[in-house]
Amino acid sequence: MVKGRRGGLGSMLVEPYVQVRLGLMIVMLNLIFSVLIACVFGFYIWDMFRAMETYFQLNQAESLVTWSKFAWPLAAGGALVAVFIGLTFFITIKYTHKIYGPLISIHRFLDVILEGGKPEPLKLRNNDELGSLVQKLNQVYEKLSVSSAGKK
Repeated sequence: MVKGRRGGLGSMLVEPYVQVRLGLMIVMLNLIFSVLIACVFGFYIWDMFRAMETYFQLNQAESLVTWSKFAWPLAAGGALVAVFIGLTFFITIKYTHKIYGPLISIHRFLDVILEGGKPEPLKLRNNDELGSLVQKLNQVYEKLSVSSAGKK
């Protein structure tokens, strides 16, 4: 397995702006819906607290005790939303790395062919996507090389 030049998240960003742009729609969609869901449930919990405070005519001390019962689910829900957004971002970067990395190799491979050179066969990392496309490109190049060598 080929390792990145750097360790950690930086090694998964081949060309950060282009790669992140590929997954930006997924991240934005998840971010928007996460915020909307957090707002709906947050408002619901806050509204329930206000209704209880009014209905039971709680004084300030009782309101604080009651609010502490509502604060934990709000904090836990907020933490879950934050974890969800973070994981979505991480998985998007990881998955686009598996696609965009091979696309760069394919682009370079084709550039060498177009310049009349003999490229090295394409090789992918173990977990990369587009493996069948890379195999076909290698086969096409081999057939073109054999047929052009036979015509000479």
